[in-house]
Amino acid sequence: MRKVLIPLILLITAGNICWYVYDQTRLYWETHEVREFRVPGKWAPHYLATAKKYRVSWFYLASIDEVRTGYEKVSRKSIENHARQLRKLLDRKEDTPQHVEQALLQLYPRQDVIRMMQIADSYAWEAAPLSKDYQFPFRRQDRHKVAYSDTWGESRTYGGKRKHEGIDLMAPKGTPVVSVADGEVIRKGWNRLGGWRLLVQDADHPYIYYYYAHFSKYAKNIEEGDKVKKGQTIGYVGDSGYGPEGTTGKFRPHLHFGMYVREGMFSIQRDAVNPFPFLRVWDEK
Repeated sequence: MRKVLIPLILLITAGNICWYVYDQTRLYWETHEVREFRVPGKWAPHYLATAKKYRVSWFYLASIDEVRTGYEKVSRKSIENHARQLRKLLDRKEDTPQHVEQALLQLYPRQDVIRMMQIADSYAWEAAPLSKDYQFPFRRQDRHKVAYSDTWGESRTYGGKRKHEGIDLMAPKGTPVVSVADGEVIRKGWNRLGGWRLLVQDADHPYIYYYYAHFSKYAKNIEEGDKVKKGQTIGYVGDSGYGPEGTTGKFRPHLHFGMYVREGMFSIQRDAVNPFPFLRVWDEK
């Protein structure tokens, strides 16, 4: 019996290793368009909850509303109706892209379905953390001190006219900031706009990066190359930035939180996406 079990265990182990290598290699060669993330923060939690209820992926539900109405007529009822229809057409099938496309073609014009599938593919890539058990960037006991709204895309003038590539979370100076996910510190130090800042690469989705700016100081023993865990304190809210190293007091203390995504692991450019829907989802957990 032992002679049979040992080769079987070795075979299973080898199979698992091969699958892991294949999966990691596939990730490194994948490329996906990074588009403007238009899902309204108000509705992001409802897309996720409804998708889970009907066992369909949230990005298909969002893509229907984005193409059909531009999110102008979204309601809990409409999201539920999309999910119910899709699950009924899928029956017991998994929601693979092929199965979903076939189902959607029974409901909508082909050109609309093509756009829906393109949007869904982009969102599945760039917004993968939306459905993960990630953490709001502040501890639960400090949440009552924090206020934020969708400031994405607002006009900024310091350093030249530009659009705001993130969300400002207002909080008292010195409030601890925690990592939203497991990851690796890629950048640490002074930035003329961001002051004392950190750039953290997502461990599970290494093409996604989180940008934390305007710290008053860093947490102890945080250096470039360090691994950080979800919920780990990485710095403290401040008002640093908008000038040479050490500049403070140019604005109210807050955390600037940004998200950047690469189209593929070998892409040089990192595109900013609106983190507000992510914050709303993580805030409700």
